[in-house]
This record gives sequence, structure tokens and C-alpha cells, in this order.
Amino acid sequence: MSEFKFSCPNCQQSISATAEYSGVQINCPACNTPLIVPPSPDSSTGAPGPVAVPQGTKLTKAPTATSHSTATPFVSQARPVRRKKSHKELYIWLGSGACAIVCIIIFWHPIAGLFAKYVPHPAPAAPIVDTNLPPPPPPELATDEILQNVRDKYNSLSTYAVKGESTASVDVSGIKPGLALQTSSQAVSLELGRTNLYRLEWQRTQPATPLYKGAAWSAGKGDYVGYGPYPATKMKNRETAMATAETASEAMCVSLVQLFFNETNSIARQAEAFAKTNGPNVATRINNHDCYVLDGQFNAHDLVVWIDKGTFLIQQIQFIFGGKLDDSNFKEMRPAERNQLTTWSKLKGSITETYGSPDADKTLAAATFEASFSPIMSAADTAPAGQAPPARQRPRGASPTSPTQLTRRVRPEQ
Repeated sequence: MSEFKFSCPNCQQSISATAEYSGVQINCPACNTPLIVPPSPDSSTGAPGPVAVPQGTKLTKAPTATSHSTATPFVSQARPVRRKKSHKELYIWLGSGACAIVCIIIFWHPIAGLFAKYVPHPAPAAPIVDTNLPPPPPPELATDEILQNVRDKYNSLSTYAVKGESTASVDVSGIKPGLALQTSSQAVSLELGRTNLYRLEWQRTQPATPLYKGAAWSAGKGDYVGYGPYPATKMKNRETAMATAETASEAMCVSLVQLFFNETNSIARQAEAFAKTNGPNVATRINNHDCYVLDGQFNAHDLVVWIDKGTFLIQQIQFIFGGKLDDSNFKEMRPAERNQLTTWSKLKGSITETYGSPDADKTLAAATFEASFSPIMSAADTAPAGQAPPARQRPRGASPTSPTQLTRRVRPEQ
């Protein structure tokens, strides 16, 4: 059978075939492109359309001018062997990919930060709260807020009752040479009710001194005070009765009476005189109650108050002697008050009064406030019948008619 040659229309590969392949669809042995074998030049008419491949026929690559290899037989059912391609394009793509990765690493953070400004982010999920945790502590209050809460608390009560213990430790050698530290203890009991019901009782014990007790009360039939050897005497009003009782007893709880009836509010009115002193060296728990500790000045002497953080009731009061006096302490004072203040400035020590088991807003009859005071008679002079006992000046230099003025506290020089 005579062979003829033709070229692949895609890769121009020269292909040899016999006439029997004319019209047969084959794949190019070089590029695998489907093509139709053209008619043999010897045949007068081409066979239209694909035909079956006859047996014993031959289809090979035609030898090229640059190839010296022997032609390899090829049939349509076999896949041709591709020519090896250059790796130049592969190297170019790999190099481009490596450069892109380096650029991303270098510029990722600035680009991410830029996008973060404009791309909305979902709100973070709310943290899961452990309901078994204790409640957070109440927020800290400013000094004036604490004092305002104290005043509001006592003004809101219909009744108030409390018992307290007072301890005094005072060096009197500045007044009486040869006498040093004097100690005493005192039990106080206080009941208050609207509108003018009260009973204050005290009982003091002091080494080598007879028992000393007294009472001030009003059960709706007038204001009365009796103490020591002096029988109960009717006073002009509650203010006079409390001033006399404070002088006789030196009880700190007279300040609670003022707070309850809102006469002068000597503790809460002058809020600028106090500062919070809660610190590592100050006890802030009294009777298992967490307290605010406020430190102010009371006529050159220190006055420290412990206030319950939960109820704003006063748990403890401490009066510290030995303040340094200046001319401002004597303004608008009567001569007797000046003398008393001067005397007290020569004392050293303190009086501390602590309260426990407060009871409030109970229904109390007026008769509950009646005191059964009996004077303890001694060789001391007694007051004439129908007259008030001789009252000494108030310990902290204030008259019943002029509210005690608090000033900025000044620590005494050491």
C-alpha cells in the first residue's frame, strides 16, 4: 500500500498514513489534537466521514528534517507521548507566588489595622456571671455624703434605743500635779421618741470613788435631770436638760439626742470639719459592723466617729483631749466657757463610748420614758428644794443656746 504524508493543522507535525486511513478521525501523535486524515492523493474520491480502521494498515509520524529516530507506529486508540515542555513558566509562577507571600507578611498588620477601622465588628458576647459570687461592696461615699446619710437616718426614726459602754483614760497631771492617769468606766442607756420623749441614764464606776449615777428624761410632763446626790429637778426645756446631763455624765450619746431631734446636728451639720481616716492603722469594724471612720476637730480636741456602712447608725464615738488652742477657738465664747476650754486643753487621754444592740421604730408609750432616779446622798452639798442643781460648764465649750461649731481638725504638736 502506498503511503502519503500530511501535516497536523495545530502543531504542523508531519504524519505518514496509508490510503486506508483516508477519512478516519485520529489524534495527532505529537499534540494529541483530534483531526481527520485527508484523502490519499492516489484516490480519485475521498471517503466522506469517519470510517473504520482497516486491519493491517499503518499510521506513523513522518520523519522530520531534524529527527533521525525511526518512526513509531501509532493507532487512534493509543494516547501519544507528549513532548517535554520548558519549565521556564513554572519557575516564573513560583517566583511570583513567593513574592506575593512576602508582601502579605510585611504589609498584613498595617492593612488589617486599616480595615479594622471601617469594617464593623460584632459586639463581644457578655461574660457569664457566676450568680454564686457575693454581691459587690457598696461604693465609697464622700465625707459630706456620709454625714448627710447619718442625719437623714436619725431624723427618719420614730423611736431609737441603745445601750453603751464608756471607758475613760485621762492624765490630769496638767491640772493637779501629783495625779497621773485616771481611769473609769460607765454604762449608758438611751431611749428616744417623737416628739419630745427621752430618757438618758448613766452609771459610772471609778476606783476609790463612790458609785455615781444620774438620769435625764421627759415622759410628756416636763424635762427633768437628777444626778449624784442631787434629786431630780425640772429643767426649762430639753436643750437645758441635755446640757446639764452632758456636763454631769460626760456621756458621748448626748450627740445622738441632738441628731434624733435635729436641734443642732452637731455631728452632721459641719461636714467640712471631718475627714475619712479609714486606713491600715484604724479599726473599721465595731461590733462586727463595717464602719466609716470620720475624724474631726471639736474645739481643738479630736472627735472620731465610727458609722455603720449599712445602717448609718453611729457605733462608736471617741473624744481625744490635748488639742492645740488658738485665738479662733475663743471667738464668741463666754468667759466661763473659755476657762473650761483652757482647762480641758491641759488634759491628756481619751473617752471612748461604744454602742450595741440598737432598737428602732418601736411603739413605745410615754410612760416608758419615766426614770426612777433616786439620789445617792453624801456629805456633799445638795441643791435647795425647787432649784436646779449647780451645773458646771459643758465639757466641750458650747452653751445650750448656741450650736457647737466644728472647725478643721489640727493635730497637736508632738
